[in-house]
Amino acid sequence: MDFSLNFIKQFVDIKNSAQDLAERLTSAGLEVENVEKVSDDWVFSAEVTTNRYDWLSIVGIAQEVAAVLGKKIKLDYPRIKTTPKPTKKKILIDNLDDCSYYLGREIKKVKVKQSPAWLKKILINSKLTSVNNIVDVTNYCMLKWGNPLHAFDLDKIKGDIHIRRAKDKEEFIGIDQKQRTLTSENLVIADSKKVIALAGIMGAKNSEVTANSKNIFLEAAKFSPITIRCSRRAIGLDTESSYRFERRVSESFLEYASGEATDKILKLAEAEFTGYRKVGKKTESKPKQITIKLSKMKNYLGADFKTGEVKKILTSLNFKVKKDLPDTIKVKPALSRFDIEKEVDVYEEFARIYGYNKIEPKIPFIEKALKTNPVLEKEENSWKFKNKIRDFAALLGFAEIITYSMENKDELSLFTEEEGLGLRNPLRSQENSLRPTLFLGMIKSIKHNLNRGKENLAFFEIADKYKKKGGNKVDENTFLSLGVSGDRQRFFLLKGAVLEILDYLNINYLINQTKLMSANNALEIKVKDRTIGFIGKLDEKLKEKFGLKEDLFLSELNLNLLGKFKQDKKFESFSKFPVIWRDISLAIDKNTKFKKIQKIIEEGSRHLLNLKIIDTYQDKNLSKDHFGFTLRLFYQSREKTLNSNQVDSYHNQIREKLYNKEGIILR
Repeated sequence: MDFSLNFIKQFVDIKNSAQDLAERLTSAGLEVENVEKVSDDWVFSAEVTTNRYDWLSIVGIAQEVAAVLGKKIKLDYPRIKTTPKPTKKKILIDNLDDCSYYLGREIKKVKVKQSPAWLKKILINSKLTSVNNIVDVTNYCMLKWGNPLHAFDLDKIKGDIHIRRAKDKEEFIGIDQKQRTLTSENLVIADSKKVIALAGIMGAKNSEVTANSKNIFLEAAKFSPITIRCSRRAIGLDTESSYRFERRVSESFLEYASGEATDKILKLAEAEFTGYRKVGKKTESKPKQITIKLSKMKNYLGADFKTGEVKKILTSLNFKVKKDLPDTIKVKPALSRFDIEKEVDVYEEFARIYGYNKIEPKIPFIEKALKTNPVLEKEENSWKFKNKIRDFAALLGFAEIITYSMENKDELSLFTEEEGLGLRNPLRSQENSLRPTLFLGMIKSIKHNLNRGKENLAFFEIADKYKKKGGNKVDENTFLSLGVSGDRQRFFLLKGAVLEILDYLNINYLINQTKLMSANNALEIKVKDRTIGFIGKLDEKLKEKFGLKEDLFLSELNLNLLGKFKQDKKFESFSKFPVIWRDISLAIDKNTKFKKIQKIIEEGSRHLLNLKIIDTYQDKNLSKDHFGFTLRLFYQSREKTLNSNQVDSYHNQIREKLYNKEGIILR
């Protein structure tokens, strides 16, 4: 939403600088992204959240400015003209769910010409184009009140006016001169022969106001936000009007916008008001009165506020406030604030204008809630556990990614036989199913980075997976996904990271070979006969399908099970004596598991502290069935410093045990 500071100043006395005002509005929730100097004016660009449709009008923003500056808004509401007699043209609405309220005004003997300088300036500084005095007035009133209007050339309308759904393959040429083919998803305004507007989005070329127009028909309507959204998506057209209709318009402000536009056209175009017709009915209920207990508000916000202070701020937001009991006030929200429904909504309105930075950052209710609510306590512990894993994965050198929970169903089927949860009405065909695996998002993220010249990537993600549980139930579990790219040695980085995480959680585990649809040489990690995760190399066919430039190694761990199986750690003092290491180079055939070697080394070995693989290789002296690597063994005593002769003795004993085992070749 772009708005002019000079336009706002018509309603609020502002002495503050543009930068100061931008900071105050942003702190209150209306995020100003940019402030630009234009001649003697300042133009603000703000991000408007979907619940604050009142901020899509200058009146709504002026009310916000008045509140943050502690001032009063100066606003004169226009007189609504409903005479003379109704227009001769009937207005027929096929479905009141699509259009519940419609106002039409006939204005004749108009003189279409250029707008005065003041009107042009307001539109241009609001990033709109000046067309002529009639169109400019409708855009001015849309900006001011937030309710789009449309002016038709009355003489180009044949017969009555119909608000209906488009016929299949009905043609429409907009004022942008582009031809579009409509469907039944499009709501249109039509006369007895043709479509004259795409309702709530754009007028048609065949009825636009030009320099030759003499009589006009001014439309003001309330269209269904859902209908306009579907129509806009079906035709692929975004406009200032559709942006507002999709977020709801106020019926009361609609009448003000139409009324003021009529007055301005009569003045600027030297015209006559000749007819009025209203169809449908108002469907909005007036804002209900909300009773606020100040003591409850204090407990909720964690601070004490004076009654006068609360009343002053709520009044500045155009809320009607009256004191009821010593601890109670009654609040009626502003006419355009239908998002205010409960006590907590009023608390938020007060707090954001009062200033969140003035309230001590604490949550006074949470401690009591956790003691009495096991669900909250479980969620709190789950949140802490996820953060614990997140921090540890980052310490291991992995960068966190966040991917979409909705993916393409056909692509997901490449990774798992579990059927994804399909969406009935996906926004995009590429995102039509909730994911039963995190692998797809990991692959896309790594591919994106590889294509931009990055190498040897290491990513992690903590997110939920979904699968059908039976009936209409859904099984949702949180997983840790890890992915690294590079040569085969990177597999050991991934495996080492997974084992570090398991050791960090003090979990006793078993690792076995298994088969996965999407991975070769996969390993299955089990704890107490429960599978908690997998490690594997992405299948070559999938690597080729996704166009990856490096091998990709993947792992998934079930965080719910990790949280269940984790054990408290017991700490013991570390040895103050030095560590001495020795290397062993060996080769094993494809039928020998590394776990067998590890078991041979660890059983009965004296003062062995740890072992790890430091190198892998394949040379001409080894057959294709053998794989070579180098192990580094670390020795340490808790009682004394080991000398070289002692370490050599322990190390040779291990070499001798390995030498005598079939399938192992010492190098």
